[in-house]
Amino acid sequence: MATKNLNDFKIKNDFPWFKNHPDLVFFDSAATTLKPKVVIDAVTNYYQNYSTNSHSSDFPLGYETNKIYQDTRETVAQLIKCQPNEVVFCASTTFALNQIAYSLSFYLKPGDEILLTVSEHSSLLLPFYRLAQEKKIILKFIEVTDDGLITIENLKKALTNKTRIVAFANVNNSFATVNDVKAITKVINNYQLKNLSEVEWPFEKILVVIDGAQAVSHIETNVKDWAIDFFAFSGHKIFGPTGIAVWWTKAEWLPLLKPLILGGGMSGRIDKDGHFTLLEPPDVFEAGTPNLAGVFGLKLAIEYLLKVGVTTIAQHQKQLKQYALSQFKKNLADKVIIYNERQGAATLLFNVNNVFAEDVANYLGHKNICLRSGNFCARLLSDVIKSASSLRVSFFIYNTEKDVDKLVLALQQGFKDGGDFLNDFFK
Repeated sequence: MATKNLNDFKIKNDFPWFKNHPDLVFFDSAATTLKPKVVIDAVTNYYQNYSTNSHSSDFPLGYETNKIYQDTRETVAQLIKCQPNEVVFCASTTFALNQIAYSLSFYLKPGDEILLTVSEHSSLLLPFYRLAQEKKIILKFIEVTDDGLITIENLKKALTNKTRIVAFANVNNSFATVNDVKAITKVINNYQLKNLSEVEWPFEKILVVIDGAQAVSHIETNVKDWAIDFFAFSGHKIFGPTGIAVWWTKAEWLPLLKPLILGGGMSGRIDKDGHFTLLEPPDVFEAGTPNLAGVFGLKLAIEYLLKVGVTTIAQHQKQLKQYALSQFKKNLADKVIIYNERQGAATLLFNVNNVFAEDVANYLGHKNICLRSGNFCARLLSDVIKSASSLRVSFFIYNTEKDVDKLVLALQQGFKDGGDFLNDFFK
């Protein structure tokens, strides 16, 4: 049984959502994960028992709030294998990627090249699109396979002496394709930029930016071993609250970067003549009162994730996807097209033949099955799958084979009802 190991721990009991929605099947974890009770309790704990600012450390309760805030950096460092002082808190992966692009914009000049792929999320694409408009840099796209994979051969074809940044997701949010970051980065780091002075580009190498929003709870993350330069992920994708995220870069790069936001909590001295100083990293990137309740929740979310085990989760998703594929082939073989059968384990990306994805998703929603239709904020995805939209089933630890059976049964019923998946709305 695909679900045996995790069901032995009665994993659904950890999530109050299922007590409130016992009849619903949740297949939208790629958008946001459900929250275990320990995380909800941690957020409540902050508001009920702390409710103090981490900047107010003159009294014991404020000091304790700041201690938990700083301890969470260490918890993050344990998860992604970095130094705690390299961990920066922010509101979202979107904010993080904008902050990274903004910081690097000061070193880019017209004609410099940034490499992306067409399967990336808008949060990764748009900050660099804006730089292309404002700084006259050149955006190039690494050719990917028909299921979104970056190959070493295609990467080598795209690299030039003008390449300054390569940015991609190590786990794609639609295909769930797992790119081999270590192998990709090795090629990039071995590419010698010629006739480039430190004044022109102080990093003296091609920088690797990884969108890790879909990856952290699915594969073991090791930013040091991967030899990358930037990494970002969101708490709400790994059992945590919304509104809290992390971005990382190696300590040697932090002093070279400028904060996107200025304000309280990160300033040193402010003079009347217009001069000011800022604190050292990571504090300089955390202006204003942080999302303290979110940080409290993030700490418990990561601890929960580590307790369950990233490898255990990945294996469960892999087995569950294989079960779903077998049931689709057995019961829906000539009625659906699957786009990511070969790659990835966290999602099943498909369409019902000759039916709009949105119509199918709405139909399934009325059958108590929650999944996503569209392009999943990957606006260029249609270039890969040759369809304007599709359906995404995203598996997580609280999904079971019974959930898959309900999905298949609902799809079968849709065909029995005429096959256009609209009959429920026009009865």
